[in-house]
Amino acid sequence: MHRMLTLALILLSTFSFAQKAPLAPSGAVNVLTRQNDNQHTGQYLQETTLTPTNVNSGSFGKVFSYPVDGQVYAQPLYVQNLTMAQGGVHNVVFVATEYDSVYAFDADSAALNPNPLWHVSFLNPPSVAPVPCSQGAGICQLFPVVGITSTPVINLATNTIYVVVRTQETTGSTVNWVVRIHALDITSGAEKTGSPATICSQTGNAGCSLAGSAATFGPHHQQSRPGLLLVPEPGFPQGVLVIGFSGDSGWVLAYDPTTLKLLASFFTDDEKSHSASKFPGIPGQGHSGIWGAGAAVVADPNGTIYAVTGDGYWDGVTNWGDSLVKLTLTLNSSTGTYSLVPVDYFTTSDQACRYAHGKDYGSAGPLLVPPQSGTIPNLIFTTGKQDSVCEPNNFAGYVINRDNLGHTGGQVSQMTLPDGGAEQSPAYWSTGTKQYIYNGGNGDSIRAFSVSSAGVSTSGVMATSFVFEEGTSVVVSASGNTNGIVWALELGNDPDHQPSMNPMVLHAFDATNLTELYNSAQAGSGRDTAGPAVKFQVPMIANGKVYVGTATELDVYGLCPCGH
Repeated sequence: MHRMLTLALILLSTFSFAQKAPLAPSGAVNVLTRQNDNQHTGQYLQETTLTPTNVNSGSFGKVFSYPVDGQVYAQPLYVQNLTMAQGGVHNVVFVATEYDSVYAFDADSAALNPNPLWHVSFLNPPSVAPVPCSQGAGICQLFPVVGITSTPVINLATNTIYVVVRTQETTGSTVNWVVRIHALDITSGAEKTGSPATICSQTGNAGCSLAGSAATFGPHHQQSRPGLLLVPEPGFPQGVLVIGFSGDSGWVLAYDPTTLKLLASFFTDDEKSHSASKFPGIPGQGHSGIWGAGAAVVADPNGTIYAVTGDGYWDGVTNWGDSLVKLTLTLNSSTGTYSLVPVDYFTTSDQACRYAHGKDYGSAGPLLVPPQSGTIPNLIFTTGKQDSVCEPNNFAGYVINRDNLGHTGGQVSQMTLPDGGAEQSPAYWSTGTKQYIYNGGNGDSIRAFSVSSAGVSTSGVMATSFVFEEGTSVVVSASGNTNGIVWALELGNDPDHQPSMNPMVLHAFDATNLTELYNSAQAGSGRDTAGPAVKFQVPMIANGKVYVGTATELDVYGLCPCGH
């Protein structure tokens, strides 16, 4: 009844599966998970076409677009040279929407292939519909409906793509809120054996106990915002599927991607242990969501999981507001069951103030910095919301030792950001001699922080002249250590504006000096204008093109005779 098509791509990356899980075919230039790898470095290092020399309004611009049925919050994904079930070989871009659709488009030409290669919808109006945004604490943070928000992930070894879908399902006078995982064949959109699997289906404010959890997962309010991950794990040849949630409370769920069996769950707020409540009567109390603007869950090459949380109650035992929590999937040999065990954590020293004023530490996703040669080789870069009430010194960024998170206030260093902090995710790139982390704060430029054996600089070493009023998640394209370009999207209006009206604007900056090379408003006359802006969106670069999801369409940018 619910056929769904997913979106995913498993990126061949230096820092992703570390040879422990299935990789893309040799030579492929795929983008298969959000921000390019499990560590969310945001770097695409196989780009040999786009360079700082040719990305300008005279030779680069919008080359085509595809209409879609709703807002695209998930990052588009890409597979090269995919043999489709109906025949033919294509470079394919995958797009998922809030109206519970997944599209597979030809990534190279809308003129030659104007229709989707396949399209799957999980709706059956009027009985099966996406969830109205007003359902869930009465706040429309994603407008006007909530269907597929998180970026899917794919395993090329099995041609499977995984996607999380929310629906509102009506039978007579009964309304069920349902969250499901679908595992689909990327060549056709067909469901794989055992798919879909229901995470939770309940009426009203009722919830589900997942893997024996003490807290309650309420499908009426839970939203899967962080991109899905496939992480290596002994005993699971295809790795483990990891899904993060925000809403009633924060959740991390681990599934066997072959059987879609739930292995273990971790929740960030045990409402039974305290009386604080943001949303009375709602299971989980609405604390400590795991969202990070779509990027709150990452994993290191060994499969250790790190999840960052928003503001909420904290006790360091079962309540984890404003924290970065390190999780391992642990097998109980006597029972044969698994648990997601918190083995370490970092919590901001101003956690109580953040909770009181709604200043989430987990408003942006973490970045696992590639190993360094110093005394602390494994670092995590994180940023969050900031307010002078809680941080008089404007500390909104934290560098943390991955091998010893430091518990409360135990960061390695802090960096200052303008009042407002950052609600979007950073990216990393190395020139071979210099390393940078690029971060775009609210009402601020994109700043580059230097990385070395001594750690991460406490202030930016260079910045764009352009200011992003609503912040931006950045990515980098390069040919290895050369021709680096920082790509970013400008929203143009409040990210919660309903509906979004102003077009998304694509920006490109030279990664070595942050000089602007191009933006999609330069050419005038609407030549390169994108569709209406949406938050959480990240530009995806692959094989000489840049793909941008909007509220109404997928826009594709590339080299063209634009100036003639």
